[in-house]
Amino acid sequence: MTDEDKINFDGASRCWICRKDVVEGDQKVRDHCHYSGKFRGAAHNSCILLFRKPKHVPVFFHNLSGYDSHLFIKSLEKGEGRINCIPNNEKKNISFSKTIINGETKKKFDIRFVDSYKFMMASLDKLVGNLNDFPIISEDFPKQSQELLCSKEH
Repeated sequence: MTDEDKINFDGASRCWICRKDVVEGDQKVRDHCHYSGKFRGAAHNSCILLFRKPKHVPVFFHNLSGYDSHLFIKSLEKGEGRINCIPNNEKKNISFSKTIINGETKKKFDIRFVDSYKFMMASLDKLVGNLNDFPIISEDFPKQSQELLCSKEH
């Protein structure tokens, strides 16, 4: 923590996560990003436990195993860190991940590549066509955004 971070923590009376006051008896703790190590703010201990980030970043490909995923793996082999695969056969993988090491903090996290086709066995065109049937999209998004969300070309 920098000196400025320490001053901000000592003077904080609100949890930066839930925006509620930290009252006497609450445990005020220092929250930091587990990827970069940077201080984010003072928080309730209970808020931090609920706010935890996973130790992996998911990357979804639709029909990943139908493409040349082994070429992705060959490229990922060049960098530092371990690769884990869940193979379907020699050339096709259901999922694979690459361990990345943050150069500053030396903390590790995984980038996990997942084949979404294994969970939704339909073409993207068919899946996107089904989005028009969800009333939440029309309630929560303006017309221009709806068109973008319901199109596979963007």
